[in-house]
Amino acid sequence: MATGATAFADPQNKSPERKAFKRYIAFQEKKQPTRDSLVRPATRTDPNRRPYYRQNTARDALKSGRIVSLGVIRKRVKQSFPGKIVDVRLLEPKRNNTPYFYKVKVLRKDGKLLELKINAGNAKIVGVKGNK
Repeated sequence: MATGATAFADPQNKSPERKAFKRYIAFQEKKQPTRDSLVRPATRTDPNRRPYYRQNTARDALKSGRIVSLGVIRKRVKQSFPGKIVDVRLLEPKRNNTPYFYKVKVLRKDGKLLELKINAGNAKIVGVKGNK
C-alpha cells in the first residue's frame, strides 16, 4: 500500500491531510437552511442598477462644477457655526433644474445640535434648524 493511502486508512493518524479531509466532509454534510430558518435568503440584484450610483453622480456633479467640494462647505460651516461637524449628506435634486443641497449637522460646544441646509452650488447657507 502506498504511503499516501495509509494516511487516510489509519483513524488515529493526526496528519494535516486527515484534518483537512475531515473538515471537507463536515462542510459537505452541513444542512442547507430551511425556508423558516433565521438565515436570510440571498438578495437578487437588479442588473440595470449601477453600482455606486450616488457616488458616481456626486463625482460627476463636482467635476462639472454644479457643486463645490466638501472642503469648501466645511470651511464655510466652521466660519459661521463653530463646533464639530457630525454628519454631512449630499441631497440630490428630484428634478433636473433644481440645485443640490448639503445637509450638515453641527454639534456646538454647549451641546446643542444644529442642522444646516447649504446650497451645494455656491456654498450659501439656506436654512438652520436648532437653537442658534
